[in-house]
Amino acid sequence: MKNGTRGWEITFLDILTLLLTFFVFIISISIFKTAEYKEFWRLKEEQKIKKIKPFRSFKFELIKGLKLPVLNPETEKLLTELEEAFFESDFKGVNVYYDENKISLMVSEQIGFDEGKFALKENVKPLLLKLVDPINRSTFDVNIEGHSDSLESPQIDHMDRSLNRALSVARFLIGSGVDKRKISVSGYGPHRPVASNETPEGRQQNRRVEVNIIINNGSD
Repeated sequence: MKNGTRGWEITFLDILTLLLTFFVFIISISIFKTAEYKEFWRLKEEQKIKKIKPFRSFKFELIKGLKLPVLNPETEKLLTELEEAFFESDFKGVNVYYDENKISLMVSEQIGFDEGKFALKENVKPLLLKLVDPINRSTFDVNIEGHSDSLESPQIDHMDRSLNRALSVARFLIGSGVDKRKISVSGYGPHRPVASNETPEGRQQNRRVEVNIIINNGSD
């Protein structure tokens, strides 16, 4: 070889050059995000989204910059029906979310229940009634979850309260015409918080009932 350079040395140097180029590429895409990607995470932080993406809050306004997942026709039809049903509604403390597995109507304690009570408030019943026909027209099952904060009190059994509130919602929907075979109920107490239990505001967010329409049961 010219200048005493052996062929294997040239090959080795070529491989090192390729590896160096590869690592530079990996580092660059890890550090430098596009403007769109940065905007996505900025919006995500502002909305304090955890695990699930908001569909629309009342009045179903989409969050700018968030791309919606691809939906099958039945799910898209159900979301359209819910949009039409809730368009004229204005309930503070209620939000609708969805991801690839479920559509969730999240009802806070403030709008749904008196403090420490299991019975539904009268003003939330018209809201729940709007779910009856869309649920019945779909093939989807519904799981109703009760949740609480973690504030310790000898007067409060969090598991019991969360389960009984979920049961109150289930009984109302069944009594309003939803097929009882579609409905299951869970009480999680303080074990699935959506906010910090260190503040009054966070504890208030955690005291909630979620009506989850299961759009993907994992059977596929």
